Amino acid sequence: MAPVLFGWLKRLTVALAGGAVAAMLVAAMEARACFSAGSGANAPRYIDLLLADAAVVLPIALLLAAVLGCVMSFLEPDRPYSWREHLATLRAQPVLMRSRTAAIVPLAIFVGLLWIVLVANLARQLFARGAALEVGMELSLASMAILAGLSAVALSFVPPLRRVLATGAAEHPWFIDPVATGAVALLLSIVVFAYGVSAGDTGGEGGGALGIFGVLKRSELDLRPIVDLLAITAGAYTAPIALARRRVSVFRWVVCALVAFAPLGLTAREARALNDAPFVTRSLERDAPLGSIAIAVLRKVTDRDHDGASAYFGGGDCDDRDPKRSPLALDVPGNGIDEDCSGSDTPLPSAPGSSSTGGANAANGAKANGAAGGAGRAKAELPNDLNLILITVDTLRPDVGFMGYDKAVTPNLDRLAEKSVIFDRAYSFASYTGKSLGPLLIGKYPSETLRNGSHFNTYDKANVFVTERLHDARIRTFGAASHWYFEKRSGLAQGMDEWDTSAKPATGQGDTDTSVTSKELTDAALKLLAKPENVSGRFFMWLHYFDPHAQYAPHAEAPNFLPEGAKGASKISKAAYDGEVWFVDHHIGRILEQLAAQPWGKKTAIVVTADHGEAFGEHHMNWHGHEIWEVLIRVPLLVYVPGLSPHHVPVKRGAVDLVPTLLDIMHVEAPPGELSGQSLIDDLLGAKGDTFAERDVYIDMPLGPYTGMRRAILHGPTPGMKLIHFGGNNYSLFDLAADPDEKDDLAQDKARFRPVYEAFQATRARMKEIDVKPEP
Repeated sequence: MAPVLFGWLKRLTVALAGGAVAAMLVAAMEARACFSAGSGANAPRYIDLLLADAAVVLPIALLLAAVLGCVMSFLEPDRPYSWREHLATLRAQPVLMRSRTAAIVPLAIFVGLLWIVLVANLARQLFARGAALEVGMELSLASMAILAGLSAVALSFVPPLRRVLATGAAEHPWFIDPVATGAVALLLSIVVFAYGVSAGDTGGEGGGALGIFGVLKRSELDLRPIVDLLAITAGAYTAPIALARRRVSVFRWVVCALVAFAPLGLTAREARALNDAPFVTRSLERDAPLGSIAIAVLRKVTDRDHDGASAYFGGGDCDDRDPKRSPLALDVPGNGIDEDCSGSDTPLPSAPGSSSTGGANAANGAKANGAAGGAGRAKAELPNDLNLILITVDTLRPDVGFMGYDKAVTPNLDRLAEKSVIFDRAYSFASYTGKSLGPLLIGKYPSETLRNGSHFNTYDKANVFVTERLHDARIRTFGAASHWYFEKRSGLAQGMDEWDTSAKPATGQGDTDTSVTSKELTDAALKLLAKPENVSGRFFMWLHYFDPHAQYAPHAEAPNFLPEGAKGASKISKAAYDGEVWFVDHHIGRILEQLAAQPWGKKTAIVVTADHGEAFGEHHMNWHGHEIWEVLIRVPLLVYVPGLSPHHVPVKRGAVDLVPTLLDIMHVEAPPGELSGQSLIDDLLGAKGDTFAERDVYIDMPLGPYTGMRRAILHGPTPGMKLIHFGGNNYSLFDLAADPDEKDDLAQDKARFRPVYEAFQATRARMKEIDVKPEP
């Protein structure tokens, strides 16, 4: 028994050594990718990245190698066999058994392919409903049932297929060669798979059921973690085979043990060192395919108090024995305890008008003391019988003509802008629709809203939407949207007298949007505007256009926005995106034409903005969500009010100010203290002496099941210093005037960091954050 156990341990140790060596090679390649992606004075050194990535990848590699080693030892108890030996064993079977195996192998391959196709299509349909936990359980049960059914059907085909193969073997002996029949089946499956990838679009549409494989063409899809894991698996698998013909002496065994386990000392060292190396940690999280996954797993494993954060591997937990203190906790202002591990306790709110933190408190004083003045100007200078149309466009960057974009993507909005007020530096709350659009309509920061913890946030009825305030003022409220998220269950239609989602397509709206809905949405809007009960008195209409959201569908009538000779996935995607924006603008133009033709159109104000922006390769990312870089949170903001002089507002402004502005335009007052923003009415009416007041802008993206928490403040003279909070005591600081692309992190410059941090803390002190845990 002892020799057998000793032999098993030696074999396992060799497998672990092979996995460890492969892990080091993977870490070297990932560190090179992280190093190449770095920029700025604080970019990490290659050696630091290599040590950190190796430290986090190695435990995952050893676990994988241990599992593989145990499984292979169970399947091959005497010694490891190479794949050639396994194939030779299959071919050496008796004829009857070999013919049966020759039938089973291709059927198993086809069952696997068909199972993947069916489950993938089912998952796409189910997850379009948005209820992740319910859908996950349903999909798990369904996938097992599908596999069982397909396996039963395949087994019924084994006898007839075996007879067919046996009959053909008289002329073609390879018919009963399991290797040959398996190779043919595998080749056919690859052809089918390649056809699906080619025929389907990046949203999984087209090409029938096989079109689901088209998602693999997504430019942002990163398959490198799978490749890295396969490399580690290969190392763990081949090492015992390579040494199988050699005697594994005690010396060789000790060497393999050292190769496997000695680097774990590096893991122990980096577990603490990464806490003091935020640039290295963020580089791994952003640019290391397997390292980013490994660091998340290790944080979860080392989270002793189970509060969602670890005290190791840069997890930021300042007290891993107290679940009430972590980077994910809410900080109680002024209690002397740093609950959220941000580096200091959030102070108590300063008195209105205090200048101790510069722009932040100055803005607060203006909010407290100047709101009534703005409302007074609105009453004095704006008509009291205006209608209002709010148009939000999903995923719209400030790359529009009226904000200086050099491509004619928004001709209709550009004409409207000629008589409107344009905000040159407007910001959304967050880079994800579920975190930004509800708060935009409520008038509070996302963390202050009553919501659930799902990815697609549902907003509680206790929130008071701008539509409810207008409805209560006897203003008719109606609107339309074209995505399933905007059905009434989300809460976004609260206060609507009529809400139209008829433009929502039956399919094509999973995690990405492959549908085209701008025409249908405009058709629905025109029908709403044609109803006498909607326009006979004062009204408010909200429309949300979705088409610029990925995937970017082509439009035959749209101009070609791809510059001649332009190459690269990002440039091609950006040109397709520009075509989508043009298409939305084209159909918004139909709304504007209808307004111009109606008598009530002359007294209708129009506001156009977006929920977030979009990335096209900036900061090594595509699409949106997760981060709050400038390209993801800067949005257009156009306000047309009949009778107001057109002009630009050059200073920074935030989405939290939109609801009080809409209410001022409509001469509706909100009870004091219910809104978190300050009306932009003074900006609309025109600043005295062409001097617009500076304000800080606060960005707030709460934690979600698939997105991390991100906060930021833009402080000081526009464009300002931007402080990004990644959780805990993890910050980045950028001077947007000198560094608009956010490349040079100045967080280590304490003299520049401190005043922006104090403004950030002062803003948080005034907020009434609500703790909402992410739902699975």
